[in-house]
Amino acid sequence: MMSLLAIDIGNTNITAGIFKGAKLFGKTKIPTNSYSSYIRRFKALIKETGLEVNMVDEAIVSSVVPLALARLMAELRRHFGAIRIKIVGRDLKAPIRNMYKVKREVGQDRLVNAYAAKILYGTPAVVIDFGTAITFDVISKRGDYLGGLILPGIELSLSGLYRNMALLPKVELESASSIIGKDTVNSMRGGILFGFGAMCDGLVTQYKRILGRSAKVIATGGNSKLMKKYAKSIQRVDEDLTLKGLHLISKV
Repeated sequence: MMSLLAIDIGNTNITAGIFKGAKLFGKTKIPTNSYSSYIRRFKALIKETGLEVNMVDEAIVSSVVPLALARLMAELRRHFGAIRIKIVGRDLKAPIRNMYKVKREVGQDRLVNAYAAKILYGTPAVVIDFGTAITFDVISKRGDYLGGLILPGIELSLSGLYRNMALLPKVELESASSIIGKDTVNSMRGGILFGFGAMCDGLVTQYKRILGRSAKVIATGGNSKLMKKYAKSIQRVDEDLTLKGLHLISKV
């Protein structure tokens, strides 16, 4: 059975997964700016899933970083020979009706997530992606992509406090146990986590007034499991939603 390499290029990390048929067999995360490690990490992933490089005959890529996409394409062609590469937004489109006013402004990863949520979880739906930025993407009952919101990400916000406030320390993102912080570190962690959780719950409440109470709420991205503790409106966490969406689009 030939296999698919699905690659999502984000601002901070590249996430890649190997699919055999419909099953995700393995995945890896690579810093986006670590150009020299792309191929080494891809080959290691392929080996970990019990495959040889020549058994991966197709790759599908979504990207929000043009420079990283160009570098990755060059490396794939150089090291993977006859692999067929499809880029979402250029070679094929997410098969979902895009209601954004300026359609080209929507990040391809957001359309991929919306399509995956539509197919895997049903509509209407709200997808919250906790990445470098936090995005809310809204899918109507008819299955149309309506648009959404873009906010600073959790770690970006936490590091922003340290960089811009003279007396605040650098704090690692960990769980916060109480909404009443008893020291500066826990006040910062709690402010970010309980604050973003309340924001998510408030926005989902407003979206459900538009979409109806039956709207599914799916969280994805690197901090989605952590945020499930603080945002009670999140019904499902699917860290692999984008990779699954890329796989689904490759088969359309």
